[in-house]
Amino acid sequence: MLIIQENKDDLTFKCVDLISKTFVELGQAKPQEEIALLAQSLADDLKRDFKSLMYTDIENAFRNGVRNTDLFALNVKTYYTWIKTWRSIIWDAEYQVKNLGKDPKGVLHYRPQPNLLTNK
Repeated sequence: MLIIQENKDDLTFKCVDLISKTFVELGQAKPQEEIALLAQSLADDLKRDFKSLMYTDIENAFRNGVRNTDLFALNVKTYYTWIKTWRSIIWDAEYQVKNLGKDPKGVLHYRPQPNLLTNK
C-alpha cells in the first residue's frame, strides 16, 4: 500500500515504532515525548513529500541509513537523507527494469531486494 493510501493515525503509530526501533539500533535513548513528536513529524512528511512510496520503503530506508551511513543523530534532516537515498535506489532499479529491460541483481517489480542496500 502506498503512503498516500495509509490512514494518518495508523501511519503515525507505525512511525512511533520505527523511530523507537531506530533509536535502539543507534544505541540512543529518548523520552517518549520526543519520540512521539518526531514520529508525528515523520508521518506528516511522509504524507506530504513521500506519498508515492510504500511504508516498507521507509523501513528499508531507515535500516539502510542506520547500517550504511555515518549519520547517527536521528532528526528530520537525517531521515530525509535516508529516505531520499532509498528512493534513488528504487528509481534507478525502476528505470533499469522499464527502460533498459534489465533485472539488476534480482529486482522484483521495482522494489530492490535487501542485497542492493549496500550496492553489492
